[in-house]
Amino acid sequence: MLTRPKHQRGLLALLAAAVLAVTVQGNAGVANAAGSDHFVDCSASANGLGTQASPWNSLAPVNSMQFGPGERVLFKAGTTCVGQLTPSGSGAAGSPAVITSYGSGAKPVIDGNGVVGAVIKLLNVQQWELSGLEVRNAAASPAFRSGVLVENSSGTTLSGISITNMTVRNISGWSGGWYSSNAGVGIQTDHTTPISTWNDITIANNTFDHVDRIAIAVTPEGNGDGVGQTTNVRILNNNIRYSGGDDILVVHGAGALIDGNDAAYGGSKATTGCPPSGNICNTAAASIWVAGSDDTTIQNNTVACTINKQDGMAFDVDWGNHNTTIQYNYSRNNSGGFLMMMPKISGWTEEPRSALASDGTVVRYNVSEDDTNTAGCPNHTTFNRAHNVFDFSGPIPNRPGSAAPLPDIYNNTIYISSGQPTSVVGTRSGTTQSGSYKFRNNLVLNFGSKGYLQTTGSVFANNLLYGPRNFNEPTTGTIYLSPQVVGPLQSATQASVGAAAYQPRESSPALGAGAPIASNGGRDFAGNPIAAVPSIGAYETATTNLVPNGSFDSGALAPWTLSGSGSSLTTSTRFNGTSAVQTGNANSGVENVVSGLTPSTTYLLSAWVKVGVVGEQLAIGVKNYGGTETYSKSTDSAWALNTVAFTTGSTNTTATVYCYKNAGTGPGFCDDFSIVKLTNPASLVANGGFETGSRSPWGLSSPVAVSVTASAAHSGSFGLTTGAANSGVQQTISGLQPGTTYVLTGWLHAALGEQIALGVKSFGAAESFHQVAGAAYAPAAVVFTTGTASTQATVYCYKNTGSAAGACDDLAVTAVG
Repeated sequence: MLTRPKHQRGLLALLAAAVLAVTVQGNAGVANAAGSDHFVDCSASANGLGTQASPWNSLAPVNSMQFGPGERVLFKAGTTCVGQLTPSGSGAAGSPAVITSYGSGAKPVIDGNGVVGAVIKLLNVQQWELSGLEVRNAAASPAFRSGVLVENSSGTTLSGISITNMTVRNISGWSGGWYSSNAGVGIQTDHTTPISTWNDITIANNTFDHVDRIAIAVTPEGNGDGVGQTTNVRILNNNIRYSGGDDILVVHGAGALIDGNDAAYGGSKATTGCPPSGNICNTAAASIWVAGSDDTTIQNNTVACTINKQDGMAFDVDWGNHNTTIQYNYSRNNSGGFLMMMPKISGWTEEPRSALASDGTVVRYNVSEDDTNTAGCPNHTTFNRAHNVFDFSGPIPNRPGSAAPLPDIYNNTIYISSGQPTSVVGTRSGTTQSGSYKFRNNLVLNFGSKGYLQTTGSVFANNLLYGPRNFNEPTTGTIYLSPQVVGPLQSATQASVGAAAYQPRESSPALGAGAPIASNGGRDFAGNPIAAVPSIGAYETATTNLVPNGSFDSGALAPWTLSGSGSSLTTSTRFNGTSAVQTGNANSGVENVVSGLTPSTTYLLSAWVKVGVVGEQLAIGVKNYGGTETYSKSTDSAWALNTVAFTTGSTNTTATVYCYKNAGTGPGFCDDFSIVKLTNPASLVANGGFETGSRSPWGLSSPVAVSVTASAAHSGSFGLTTGAANSGVQQTISGLQPGTTYVLTGWLHAALGEQIALGVKSFGAAESFHQVAGAAYAPAAVVFTTGTASTQATVYCYKNTGSAAGACDDLAVTAVG
């Protein structure tokens, strides 16, 4: 696993303050005609009047004021204020009170400097908008600390809290303590008579980094406290890393939407971070979960590498929930699996809903990639416990009298790598559990050693199962065939390959083989509409491939023809599916004429290739398309993606593609040829060939120096030379389209026996990279799909270990399709 510094991202909106003609950084469209602006610059030498020309220089004047509708507090960018921010007063609907920033530069910092409690606290107020700040509260030892705490003890319903574009980092709370008291952002309802409740809460586009315990908590003040429900909660598009415990929690919510969040590497500290005796302590942590809530939708989230000894799953439907929908999410390598469903809890009289079994739980069109296996994560666990993708920790929650009493798990794609002791559906003790569930239209690639939970009355239908036969597999309508997914498949120790790898190819038996399910949401994981007869798995449609028999899985070589002699189909060495092509040792290959191309159009040819002898070369290429023959040689001895871009001539509608080994003593192997149209062939990477003679705008991945030199050039005049270890460059590309597939390509070399990586991260899904070995320049390619709310990605060339420098050149990112 490559480890590099993370770069935070945020959305910068502009406000126009007409009266003062000042450009302000923060929420767009704030109406403040009825209020006034107050400026804070904590770097100013003297305290002023709160105007831009004479700003306040501490938090004290802000804390002493009562704010009203349209009033704004503006902190100067690039400055730091130390202490607690506790403003009072309320805005009004359409004219909120605002805390944001002004000027250019880094977000202004509010640093609690280890103070106990919240850095920013709003108590019994409403209609406030916070944006554009950074909040910190680091300390040597934990205590009850939070970043932003919004608390209601008023005995009424308060509404209109918006927290956006904030960075909350290094909050030293109790990682096993109560949630909203130890949160990055906590929305807390106190136990009062009359009942206190919240309405209309938005927490969006924020960055959370190293927050103990939890990034976002919308909860009462303690277990069993209060019966009021918080309504209209929206937790959207937040980036969360290294939470000590959980990432997102809603307790007593109604109609909450948790959408588009990207969470990773949380949960590792909760098992040891309990506050002193007499306080609530819970050492179990999951990434995103709900309890005692109605009509919750959890969708389009990515969760990776959650580590926790007791739980550690991506999602959790805990006690007393009604109508929870978990859809279109991507989960990978979470220690506790994809989802836990808790039973009802008897005897907890303070919390009446806990005695109700959750009902109406729907889990559909999600991708789970090797959940419970954390070998490729920054924090790795070998906890000795049950490993289940879907974990029923007790009796299965079936609510009598409900319109939807059974958990319904359908049209998900689940992958378990070779040898993993992971059950697809399991419990924490034994192989049986009371209660029933539905399991339909799921595509399961299970190369592990475990199977399914034994129950009475569960419903199984139209699942496609691939891999060794496992315990208690569902049999009703089951298909036992290769699913023919795009690949590659993740190995037991490899970093994620991404959700797009599990999309079916045109030959997949999963297509159109599912059972119709009413009220199925209308779309698949990728946003495609669901047909009357659906496919099996999370994807409704196949990838588009113009190369006939590009996967060599038809059982015959045709329409491929021999180029030279000695090439044949092989079933023993294949990248995916049932077959690949194996060349002879030298002067041997196959070629295929592709028709249906459009004149004067740029295409990307790709294939998965490997050589049988280290140091030898294998080429994929294209000719007879109206341009000069072009090819790319690979030296990878493990399956790797190779690409070639070409533009058809003004009258050409065909091209000949090939796999060919020119020389050597061992065979080459090619599989899964594909041609896709590049809608915009121009590279989105700035200075990808380093032809300016400088590194800019590439940033360093670590403090280790790099250089741009002529000797490192693969083409042109310059290339980049890295250091020997922990060295490389990265560049964040903006302006990408959400939910769109791109290809990152480049040429790299390391040294004999060493590796260098080309990769992409922070694009709304799990990081992915391609490592190149050896001292000769070789191509690398990574295909990635942006998240449903992601418009940028960070690409890099990075050498992780070794004793000699590496090099990279000709880096490019191109939109596919």
